[in-house]
Amino acid sequence: MSIREFAAHLGVHERLVSKWEAGGARVHPRPVNQAALDTSLARSDEVVRARFAELIDVTADRSASDLQAPRANSVRASYSSDAELLALVDSGAMRGDASAAISERDLIMAAAHEASEHAGRAEATNVGPTTLEQLDADVTRIANDYVHVPPVPMMVEMLRVRRRVYRLLEGRQRPADTGHLYLLAGTLSGLLANASTDLGHHDAAGEQARAAWAYAELCGHNGLRAWTRGMQALIDYQAERPRRAVLLAQHGQQYAESATAQVRLHNIEARIWSKLGSTEDTERCVRAADAARSGGVTDTLHDEIGGVFGFTEPKSHYYAGATFIHLGQAEQALAATRRAIELYASGPVEQRSYGAEALARVDNATAHLINGSLDGAAEVVGPVLELAEDKRIAQLEERLTGLRHRLAGPRFRTAAQAHALDERIEEFCGASAGREQLAAPHPG
Repeated sequence: MSIREFAAHLGVHERLVSKWEAGGARVHPRPVNQAALDTSLARSDEVVRARFAELIDVTADRSASDLQAPRANSVRASYSSDAELLALVDSGAMRGDASAAISERDLIMAAAHEASEHAGRAEATNVGPTTLEQLDADVTRIANDYVHVPPVPMMVEMLRVRRRVYRLLEGRQRPADTGHLYLLAGTLSGLLANASTDLGHHDAAGEQARAAWAYAELCGHNGLRAWTRGMQALIDYQAERPRRAVLLAQHGQQYAESATAQVRLHNIEARIWSKLGSTEDTERCVRAADAARSGGVTDTLHDEIGGVFGFTEPKSHYYAGATFIHLGQAEQALAATRRAIELYASGPVEQRSYGAEALARVDNATAHLINGSLDGAAEVVGPVLELAEDKRIAQLEERLTGLRHRLAGPRFRTAAQAHALDERIEEFCGASAGREQLAAPHPG
């Protein structure tokens, strides 16, 4: 490190480090600085600290001209081990004639021994391939189980695995394994951001997502970068910050290397533009998503792990339905949401995201009301109102509230069926008020 970098590392001014190195003035590290130096230079031996302080004092008491011969004698007698010799090298005491007092063989062997010992420590690791394989399996399982298992118990699993990753990061491992652990920490933080959003805690979700982004930066994983930017865009979209959400979705595209990542981000951006009322920008993003869908590139996060990190065909139709609802395009919304419901219902149980399916049903019911079909709305939303309390995500109440506003409009105000449906929705939302009891997969 440069003097400036080293000074910043120690938390002192660079001029002070320069004075320590020069050794010509009565300026030496205080005990707290000595401890920081020892830690930074991987030295912790009491003898080293004492020797370092002693050398600084000797240097301060004598002028440079007086020290040449005496220092040579001092150096010759002041080391009895590799550690002490290398401490003298660190201290800067061996300059000029003083360096001639060192045994050439001692110096060469000390350097060689230090290299082999450091390499041995570098080889020591608290992470083996079996550990990483198990952690990878845990993350894949959690990401896929989450779409059909309530999030509260899944959050316990996420925290358990992430805490294990954190404990491993506190130890020593190979650089490649450290990067792998950062990726695991990032994916788990992303999952926790997703769960926090489902439970209606946008601030906590934002904090988890920022942690996921930091880990993505640390390990340089573009798949996690792209997914996290999409997650952050969804958080801001739901927190009524659509302009910032657009920028986040657009920023994520520079890291979207796979077709799935690109399609997901284009769909997220289209949904946000539709909420802002920009039909032109919405259609541009829809076209971009269609063009990206034909790409054959995949990535480990979106395509191999999948689950919460994937963007399947039914989810794509669900997003399209929500986008068309914002634009008031009822027929397109009906077609998209109907297709999403069909695909979720006919797909494998373990891939059936009943959170996204429930929201698609509410959007489908909304489209029916736009078209004036009260019967159609009541029929399609019925299964949603039968969901168990631990499967009612925060977004459902918001969407159902919008449905109630339409039922209260002049078109349906006097209809007995509208009153009955409104009462069922009111009862559903009342039972969902206790956020701590909510649990369900997030459609984003």
